[in-house]
Amino acid sequence: MSTPTLIGVAALRGRYTARWIQFGESPEILVPLLRRIWTDTFDRDTDAMGTALLARNWWSLAVNPKPRRWNQQPPVPGLGYPADNDTIRRGALREDVGGALEWLYLLHLDQRRLVAYEATVHGRWLRHSAHHLDPVEELFVTEPADDEGGPEMTVCTVCGAVDEIDHVEVPSMAGYGYDTATSCTRCGSSVATDPMFGEHVTRKPWPPHAPTTGDATGETR
Repeated sequence: MSTPTLIGVAALRGRYTARWIQFGESPEILVPLLRRIWTDTFDRDTDAMGTALLARNWWSLAVNPKPRRWNQQPPVPGLGYPADNDTIRRGALREDVGGALEWLYLLHLDQRRLVAYEATVHGRWLRHSAHHLDPVEELFVTEPADDEGGPEMTVCTVCGAVDEIDHVEVPSMAGYGYDTATSCTRCGSSVATDPMFGEHVTRKPWPPHAPTTGDATGETR
């Protein structure tokens, strides 16, 4: 079953330019794949990756696409299976989704960041998660707002959850200072601190279940 998806590049004030992926995936599968493509195919050149993704529509993305008898066009090495060069899509996050789409992925080129949006039942784009193409060591990081002038957002670097953070602070049982616990409500990863032993970071496995699609080559459907 296909998962119609848009992938593209973010612009100012919530605008974007994107292409169609017929067999897209949820962030748990597509984000790790895009990180591999960014590293292995484009040597961490985000501008080059954005240009290549916008060059055409796609059946699916893959790190090592193999020729298929039923595909009219040859695969693009290190990137995936092209569909056609039909009209590029330009839109804005505040606009209706417009069509049978499930996901939208936007590259923020200057920040090396990928933001995933999910189509709601009301035909609007809802921010699902934000991901560094190069994962950082910190469990929680503060990011600029997607729309200029908005409040900063706190992002979990394990699952990409945005502003889904619980923080508790209580007087420490050590007799001085405070014990704190900051946790992601989506994946359960957490940072606990106390004045005696310092910081303890727990990173939960993500995704919680092994992907059911794709193979060892990094190829999706």
